[in-house]
Amino acid sequence: MLLSHTWGLFAHPYEEWETIQQEQTKRPKLYLFYLLVLSAIPPISGFIGATQVGWQIGGGDVTKLTVESTIPLCIISYFGIVSGIVVTGIAIDWMRDTYTDLTKQQMSGIVMATYITMPLIILSVVGMYPVIWLGFIALLIGAGYSSWLLYSGVPIVFKISKERGMMFASSILTFALVMAVILLISTVIIWSVGFEPVFTN
Repeated sequence: MLLSHTWGLFAHPYEEWETIQQEQTKRPKLYLFYLLVLSAIPPISGFIGATQVGWQIGGGDVTKLTVESTIPLCIISYFGIVSGIVVTGIAIDWMRDTYTDLTKQQMSGIVMATYITMPLIILSVVGMYPVIWLGFIALLIGAGYSSWLLYSGVPIVFKISKERGMMFASSILTFALVMAVILLISTVIIWSVGFEPVFTN
């Protein structure tokens, strides 16, 4: 269900948002299951790229990370992704009363946050081939499309005007960017307390 909706958000996003808004009230717990499964894509891709493929700068040797040092980092990143999406969803629910008259049962913030981040999660598969320019392009495309889904979807799923939807979406985007910065800072702190990556060469 989630994957079909994800494809629909690429093929016909406006109609798909309407469908999502109607369906999520019937099986909200199923979306949490999909979130837990799909959030594993970025750390698994990163693990394969860092330990099996490696990366090369200029004409130098291929650099890889040891499996032992990468596994804890991947586990930490997985919980970071899940917690980031869940906390953003909770923030959406918290801000809902300011912009809409809907209840959580009519549209869950976690469901909204999950779909918004799908482009970034799907494009994270490029992590299996860790090339800086490729990863940067994938990040730009994923972030751009996620932002567009946010601004186009909020007025539809929360049944508000485009003007009010833009304000709500901007608040969500601001919170999500703050969460991203917090996760980056947390990563640096975690590396400094004994979980730093270990290179094979």
